[in-house]
Amino acid sequence: MNKKHFWMGLLLALVMLVVTACGDDEEQANGNENSGENAGESSGESEEEQVEIRFTWWGDTARHEIYNEIADRFEEQNPNITVKREFGGWTDYWDKLTTQTAGGNAPDIVGMHQFYVSDYARRGALLSLNDLVDSGNLDLSKFPQSVVDSGKIGEDIIMVAQGITMSGYAYNTALFDELGIEYPDHNWTYQDLEDISRQVNEATNGEVYGTSDMSGGQLQPNFRYFVRQKGKDLFTEDGQIGFEKEDLVEWWAMWKEWREDGLIPDGATQTEFEGAPLEQNLFTTGQSALYQIPANQIHLYQEQFDEGEIQMVRIPSLQGGESGEFIEGAYLSITKDSEHPEEAAKFIDFFVNTKDSLEVFKVEQGAPGNSEMSEFVKPLLEPAQTRAVEFIENTVDNARPAPYSPKGVSELEQVFSDNATAVQFNEMTVEEAAEDFFDQAESILK
Repeated sequence: MNKKHFWMGLLLALVMLVVTACGDDEEQANGNENSGENAGESSGESEEEQVEIRFTWWGDTARHEIYNEIADRFEEQNPNITVKREFGGWTDYWDKLTTQTAGGNAPDIVGMHQFYVSDYARRGALLSLNDLVDSGNLDLSKFPQSVVDSGKIGEDIIMVAQGITMSGYAYNTALFDELGIEYPDHNWTYQDLEDISRQVNEATNGEVYGTSDMSGGQLQPNFRYFVRQKGKDLFTEDGQIGFEKEDLVEWWAMWKEWREDGLIPDGATQTEFEGAPLEQNLFTTGQSALYQIPANQIHLYQEQFDEGEIQMVRIPSLQGGESGEFIEGAYLSITKDSEHPEEAAKFIDFFVNTKDSLEVFKVEQGAPGNSEMSEFVKPLLEPAQTRAVEFIENTVDNARPAPYSPKGVSELEQVFSDNATAVQFNEMTVEEAAEDFFDQAESILK
């Protein structure tokens, strides 16, 4: 090989080396760019936007612990969502929610109740969940249609059932055994309630009341059961009062007689214990032999007693009257102004449809709305919780549909409560209180 060919070969090799190197650099550069794009996409998927949703409910200390545990489990599985919790007792809860709603500052997820839902929905405060259900964000496929329908206003799903329950009167077998008084029958009457209250009062020399004063407070379940047993209801389907003034007079007069006879607390005592937490109310402190509660709370009351069993019977009926029962429950809704409805729906879905949630919730506010979850929790129940399920099963067959409350029911209930209190303190006669209630009801419902 001569020198000319050598140098030409060397030059060609160098050119090939440079071309190859440039190609490798370009491929590496392209590869890095592509890798950067993929990494960016991957990072976008793994680093989801951090979202805070607010959740509010009513209850006592034990329920707060349960709901906080459920929210904690949800956050563990959804690290990009923080659940800010707000809660309080029944009365304070609704007062606060009314104020928040009026001020445009309501939480994303709110505990809702059948008695109040139409008032909030008809004011445009609650979101229709139809689209979230249709899109699969909220799965109601395991809910019986009747349970789904119980959360509807018209054609819109406004709330989702956490638990279904029934109301009744609780008593401790130990107290009745000690006093030598027979337990109330499951299908008892108001006359039976009066008779047992007199026996308790006499056996304890007036130290224990027969029951708490249930003449006021809320329109339901007590007064609603009473008028339904008369073949009426609180409201008509078109949102008007469904009972007569004479019904209200009869109701308040009955409780007034029992109050004067010492069978139930006087006005001052009733007011003192009205908002007391469960562990400090008249029943758990041994000052009342019978107490009206929803069945899902049996186990909470059982925890307060070292002796005896907490058992339940139906709310008393009128002799020869109709059934007063209707299906009750606790529900979850999303507020209309929520900035994170999909995340809120994801939380509700977790709450009502997962074992991680239901093994904590169990029957806290009644049997789960999800049929599969209802079966799942049965082996997890304590004896008192099992008694709650049995009570619901024994009572639910008596239930009949009940019209939803009209817009303005919150104001109407406040008038009912105020006038009942006025009767308790002898500031108004029964007739005056009833007349005033109907006058104000007419104005409110207009």
